[in-house]
Amino acid sequence: MRVKLLIAVFIAILAISCSNNNEEVMLNLIPYPAEVQQQGGHFETEAEILSVSSDDAFIIQLLNKQLSREKGLELPIAEEGMIRFKLVQDNTIPTEGYRLTVDKGVLIEATEKSGLLYGAQTLRQLLTLNNGKVSIPKLTITDYPRFAWRGMHFDVSRHFFSVEEIKQFLDYMAMNKLNTFHWHLVDDQGWRLEIKKYPKLTEIGAWRKNVGFTANQEKGLNTKNTESYGGYYTQTEVREIVAYASERNITIVPEIELPGHSAAALVAYPEYYCDNAGELEIWEQAGVSAGVYCAGKESTFQFLEDVLTETMELFPGEFIHIGGDETPKDTWLACPDCRKRMKEEGAHDEHELQSYFVHRIEKFLNKHNRRLIGWDEILDGGLAQSAAVMSWRGVAGGVKAAEAGHDVVMTPMFPYYFNHTQNHLSTSPGHPGISTLRDVYTFPSIPTDISPDKRHHVIGVQANMWSEYMPKFKHIEYNLFPRVFAIAEVAWSPAIREWDDFYARVNKAIPTLEKQGIQPGDISYHVRINVEPDYENKSATLEFVSERPNTIYYTKDGSKPTKQSTVYTGSFVLAEDAHIKACQFKEDGSTTFVSEKEIIFHKAFGKPYQLKYAHAPQYDGGGKYGLTNGFLGVEVGVEEKPIDLIIDMGEATEISHINSRYKNAPLSWVFGPKKVRYEVSADGKSFNEVASFEPGITESDVNEIVQYPAEFEPVKARYVRIVAENVGLCPAWHPAAGGKAWLFSDEVIVK
Repeated sequence: MRVKLLIAVFIAILAISCSNNNEEVMLNLIPYPAEVQQQGGHFETEAEILSVSSDDAFIIQLLNKQLSREKGLELPIAEEGMIRFKLVQDNTIPTEGYRLTVDKGVLIEATEKSGLLYGAQTLRQLLTLNNGKVSIPKLTITDYPRFAWRGMHFDVSRHFFSVEEIKQFLDYMAMNKLNTFHWHLVDDQGWRLEIKKYPKLTEIGAWRKNVGFTANQEKGLNTKNTESYGGYYTQTEVREIVAYASERNITIVPEIELPGHSAAALVAYPEYYCDNAGELEIWEQAGVSAGVYCAGKESTFQFLEDVLTETMELFPGEFIHIGGDETPKDTWLACPDCRKRMKEEGAHDEHELQSYFVHRIEKFLNKHNRRLIGWDEILDGGLAQSAAVMSWRGVAGGVKAAEAGHDVVMTPMFPYYFNHTQNHLSTSPGHPGISTLRDVYTFPSIPTDISPDKRHHVIGVQANMWSEYMPKFKHIEYNLFPRVFAIAEVAWSPAIREWDDFYARVNKAIPTLEKQGIQPGDISYHVRINVEPDYENKSATLEFVSERPNTIYYTKDGSKPTKQSTVYTGSFVLAEDAHIKACQFKEDGSTTFVSEKEIIFHKAFGKPYQLKYAHAPQYDGGGKYGLTNGFLGVEVGVEEKPIDLIIDMGEATEISHINSRYKNAPLSWVFGPKKVRYEVSADGKSFNEVASFEPGITESDVNEIVQYPAEFEPVKARYVRIVAENVGLCPAWHPAAGGKAWLFSDEVIVK
């Protein structure tokens, strides 16, 4: 009996010991470290005697600045502090990595300054201050980044931000172990970089007639729209910012847009525009202007080489970003100089002329030991192996670039454009379209379509902050936080943790932000409805995903959910038409947004089709069956050209009803079709028209779905053709008159 009692006591003591020493508790760290070993217990001391020493004085300066803001604490410097930052020679610590040990004191070791900097960011989160006592959990952390490129982009062309605001943005990056600042300095709306050889770039190109951006006016974000607006950074200020970033292990990648997005430069120096292209103005709205450098003039390239030479003198980093996206080429086709260049270079069309343009700039940068990086449009026509690509139009560009052996930075518009709102509050600044915190955190950063032996070409990820609808820095902060936590963890941590774990850590971090006067964006009540179609069995599996743990209620008949509606408990299979609506309720019983998705299992469900004109890569409707997948709301988008498709029903099928649906949102450059035609065929060669519509285009700013259902006498056909004519160019009444218009469709329904 006594032996049994002794054994029981021993087991109890052992259990307590294991609990104290080995139990892993969630640490409130973002981004989460690569390796953590917790010893149990805490290092504790009085705040007034806690001291710090470092092999790099700046680390102490920065840490004290951050601790002062966050916790009201400043650490005195000592020769041998209780907290020690040491540079060591240790090949077990990777590049940018560090080892942090907490026992009877704190030791942070790294082989380079960047590692000490990142160790300090982890320490400031571990340290708690309560009633004058500092407490830090005892542990060992070995930490290093997943990606070499951990980026944030900031557009200062659409709205200008001060030097101090740029520095604050860099501080936010450093806090989150981000190391690449993509600075979008020029665009149609303003040139922000002083170039000594071409002073008119800032004397003229940095200013527009007024603030512009009427969408901001409607949301009450702009206060003035009647005076000259703009600004620029002097070269002295740029050097100051570059040095400030460098201290924080941040490399700045400047972007000098070319050949398009260049109206501000061409208004200042119209001699580099095509001679017969008409006059330009510095744009005051969003979108793409006709401001494109003339590709036929030698003087254009001399100008750009001069600009890039001064740019390279200011920015010592490896990469220079040249944009290369969204280039209207109509002016080139009408320009004698450009047509002559095409003939001389053997360019068969305007797209090959752009390839020549980019290649020529690339050779110039390579000659100066710099690497070109640009948006994924630069892939057209081929690139030198040293060039890198930013994949923004979805992931397809990244896959193509990596497979071709180019380094890639993944920055797909959804979910990595932080200018999109992160919730559905009417007061939220930003573009229409939602990218939630969870979307950013869970998005696969390395596309599975990239071959395993090519995945090393994905050198990093980046979130982009376009400023059209965010004229003030408080709007930037609102849209940056808390999503920057998600991109930081995706970029740094080797393995993404469970969503619930990350969500809990974010919620613990938000009060610290608010204490510093930062208003982060509200975590969304948005319910994302994911649909996995089963085309063979004419069914679909539905899953609801939310950020908040609140109960999800839903209906299938299109009615608005209430707290008496069905409670979501897990994924389910749907095999009949349904109009799903789902939402979460706030504590006061209200809802901020009701998500919906209509699903129709029509005869063309999952049937293959061919588009005569390719859709834009970023608007693929959700994949291969974007227009026949049965669910409404996810759109295929085509610029300027018609949506002209032929569906193969697989066999002769009786058809008596066709409907096609389109988005009409003119102020987003999206118009419904001006004509729609339905045809059927037995052999795919000879087609007969069964219905047509000619709605035309009226002046409108309504955002709506327009659809064109047609009933007709039953016919047997294997092929169905739908032709929807695009407006082509924005009409005269539109703010972007003459710019290319978009046509979007979400489904073709055949019954």
